[in-house]
Amino acid sequence: MRLLQKLLKKRTHSPGIVAISFLANGFAVAEMRYSEHNRPNLHYCEFVASSERQFLPKLEALVKNRNLEDYDCHILLTPDQYRSMTIEMPALSGEEIKQAVRWRIGDLLDYPVEQAIIDFYPLPQSNRANSTPMLEVVACADHVASRLIQLCEQAGLNVKVIDVQETALRNLATLLRENEQGIALLHLQKDSGRIVIQKQGSLYLSRKIGVGYAQLAGDDPHPDQAEHYTEQNAVALEIQRSLDFVENVFDIPPISGLAVVLLPVDTQQVVNFLSIHHGITARALDLSAIVHCDSVLNDATQNICAPVIGASLRRSLGLKS
Repeated sequence: MRLLQKLLKKRTHSPGIVAISFLANGFAVAEMRYSEHNRPNLHYCEFVASSERQFLPKLEALVKNRNLEDYDCHILLTPDQYRSMTIEMPALSGEEIKQAVRWRIGDLLDYPVEQAIIDFYPLPQSNRANSTPMLEVVACADHVASRLIQLCEQAGLNVKVIDVQETALRNLATLLRENEQGIALLHLQKDSGRIVIQKQGSLYLSRKIGVGYAQLAGDDPHPDQAEHYTEQNAVALEIQRSLDFVENVFDIPPISGLAVVLLPVDTQQVVNFLSIHHGITARALDLSAIVHCDSVLNDATQNICAPVIGASLRRSLGLKS
């Protein structure tokens, strides 16, 4: 799925994909190279700490030092840079469906719909009789996308795609051994998180979680234990509700497995809590076990860079860019 595609120049060959995501305190980068057999190799991955004022000079230096000018650049939006909405699929086709989608979401945005870049993808069809086909719609303010494109272009990057968290994390989940029967993936950041549930590459659900690893893993040296357990229970409940929702709405066999992207601290503590106290079949996910890497990625780097690694996997999954 793409939110925006921008072809700047034609080239006979691109050595790979460089995915980048601009966060509040820096940017995450993943450089994925591809062999002649189209096999992905994570050649470089890093979070570059930076103020917003230093984004351009630091990115320019990175592009020059790593010779990234000929790579396809995928910009990955952060959750606060776009909005996702689920609507009924209009009984139209072609340009008419695009116009209908714009009309339906106009009142849901906090800016004029004429200033939005909009894309959408169909959700899997439910097996229940007479179920209504649904669309997942993604909207990003034009000025947000334009600013990010300009920043990358000024640094010398060749922007091809703007992607979103849902599909980037889905790309990672597709590589897991449970892909055929379906798998949920949990990605926790410091103060928030996201769970995605996919099966055979189809994205059934993506849901934000208002709690992050700082609250779950006991980052506070003197935490309020009652509040700590409440937050852990809230996340477990959100995961279980998400799994139940997919089973009930789509009428498919239960998807019970959960892969937890490594946390900077106490990943196994969170996995154990979900498994022992809530019966969720959870396991820690080391990305180096599913993506070939040229260097060892520590837990903190995996956590913050997981979405950009997923965004750099678009080609290997046979998706259109």
